[in-house]
Amino acid sequence: MDRWPPFDDPLSVVWNLPDRVTAGQRNWSPDIRRTFAIETHEQLLIGRLTLRDIDHKKASARLGITIGSPYVSQGYGTEALACFLDAFFGPMRFRTMVLDVAALNERAVRCYRTLGFQATGSHWRDAGARFLSILSAETRTKIEPYLRHGRHTVWVQFYDMQLQHTEWSGRRQAFTTP
Repeated sequence: MDRWPPFDDPLSVVWNLPDRVTAGQRNWSPDIRRTFAIETHEQLLIGRLTLRDIDHKKASARLGITIGSPYVSQGYGTEALACFLDAFFGPMRFRTMVLDVAALNERAVRCYRTLGFQATGSHWRDAGARFLSILSAETRTKIEPYLRHGRHTVWVQFYDMQLQHTEWSGRRQAFTTP
């Protein structure tokens, strides 16, 4: 992951990983976060899936997904998540997957809706005062519906979404590869 080039699209620079994210650089407890590699058939690491906020009593967890900049917009995220959902709702025995996604991340929102995730609400996150300074006027106009301007900052809208086991069971056949 350290070797992935950074995103250069101004709306995607927030997804650039901090330097040195390789194994051993973070002290994450397996009880708090579980991370899974996304690899091609050639064993090329192209992304990762992360579960956090794991609640064993409710059989739920919060998803995080990262796809490296050279591999976005090629269907890898949808394919990887569809495969992972079979394990998540199958052998891992979860009943609900939740996530939040920046409303302006149209590619990710489309992926989640395609897989059957339903919106359950929204919230706003502080993007910092400099967020808009890196964007062209055209891009700012395009994303304006997802922004709130504060006195010293910009807030970005995030969608809260979830997928239930029963919903995935009804959709999974469309994503199963022969």
